[in-house]
Amino acid sequence: MKSITAHSQHHLSNYQSKVVASTTAGFGLENMDVMFLSFALSSIIADLHLSGTQAGLIATITNIGMLLGGVFFGVLADRVGRVKTFTYTIFIFAFATAALFWANSLPLIYLCRFLAGIGAGGEYGIGMTVLAESFPKNNSAAFHHSSGLPVNSERLSPPY
Repeated sequence: MKSITAHSQHHLSNYQSKVVASTTAGFGLENMDVMFLSFALSSIIADLHLSGTQAGLIATITNIGMLLGGVFFGVLADRVGRVKTFTYTIFIFAFATAALFWANSLPLIYLCRFLAGIGAGGEYGIGMTVLAESFPKNNSAAFHHSSGLPVNSERLSPPY
């Protein structure tokens, strides 16, 4: 009961609501993209007559792009600004994912997935940073609740 009472005391500002909505939408679309790839992979394998190695490389290339995108856009966000860079990563991810519609060969699929990975990696890293920075340090329970990250239930209890 204490945690419910303590949780109901957290109110999000207009800025915090926008940050939570935009990062949640971005993270949700990234996760949906990964899920759709796993659903579509059997059709891609059949249509392009891919081996298991070639098909597995699609996900591997995406993960390499995510790693590089997280590092590159993390540094860029510190220099240019997080919100501006976050916007760029969303567009890179969206356009690369949309370009998969026209990818009719394995090299094009690899390229699109790599670019989508770059955008997704940057988006996730910057999104988590913007989300964390939009909440005061003493209100970390609200941040964890908003981000879906696990939190110790004792932090939700008000201090007595």
